[in-house]
Amino acid sequence: MTIIVFVLAGIGGWLLYECHRLRMRLARMSRTAQGKRNEYERLENDHLGEVEARRLTEDKLRRYLRLMDAIINAIPNPVYFRDGEDVFQGCNNAFARDIMGLTRDRILGKRPRDLADQIPEELIACLEGKIQRTPSGNGLLTFEKEVPCADGIRREFLFSISLLSEDQGQTDGTVGVMLDLTQKNRAARERAQREKFQGVLETAGGVCHEMNQPLQVISGYTEIMMSEMPPAHKMFRMARLISDQVDRMADITSKLQKITHYETMDYGEHARIIDIHKSSRSD
Repeated sequence: MTIIVFVLAGIGGWLLYECHRLRMRLARMSRTAQGKRNEYERLENDHLGEVEARRLTEDKLRRYLRLMDAIINAIPNPVYFRDGEDVFQGCNNAFARDIMGLTRDRILGKRPRDLADQIPEELIACLEGKIQRTPSGNGLLTFEKEVPCADGIRREFLFSISLLSEDQGQTDGTVGVMLDLTQKNRAARERAQREKFQGVLETAGGVCHEMNQPLQVISGYTEIMMSEMPPAHKMFRMARLISDQVDRMADITSKLQKITHYETMDYGEHARIIDIHKSSRSD
């Protein structure tokens, strides 16, 4: 009986020990699970924070892109951007509408040569102009070129093409800005024409002033000679010839004084002179 009691007591003690050990293990597992749960919650909160931060960043980027798009479209000058592969990545409405005659979605993602069936070859040649940074250069290319626009009118533009950036010698892209010089150049040519015409008028006035007096003297003496000799005289015919040429010269000086515009004509093989007869007004 005593042995049974000792056995039962031992079993009971062992069971108590195992229960205690299991409770301790469960407690440790519970603490570990709680720690994992806390870590998971922290990671989830961090992920949600990153998602929110990414969303805010994307919103800011979209607002920035909308702002840049609004700014570039507010620029009246045609502007375009091509990447290092010469593919259009951006342009404003002035470039798309006035120069290319296309919508922006038909331009972006294309090279100038890809649009050969829709834009003139001259324009393609201008847009395909290569630009390289040299040790003595700044990566900026400027040139004037007359190109046909979308409305069919030829206009003169100043192209300013600049490297966007470089990375290990590779060009990331170019930005091109076109300035319409048509009116400015036309005004300059008209101003030069007016100045040239003014010079013609001043020269004509000086020539007329200097020639009129000797012509009057020659005409007067010729009339005297003709009045003192019979018409059958040989010298009379010469005097008449002189008088006719004096009248011709007087007609020329009269036309010089009536010049109203500037017209030229060919003189020889390599020169042009003012056409007095076409440039003077007729009474």
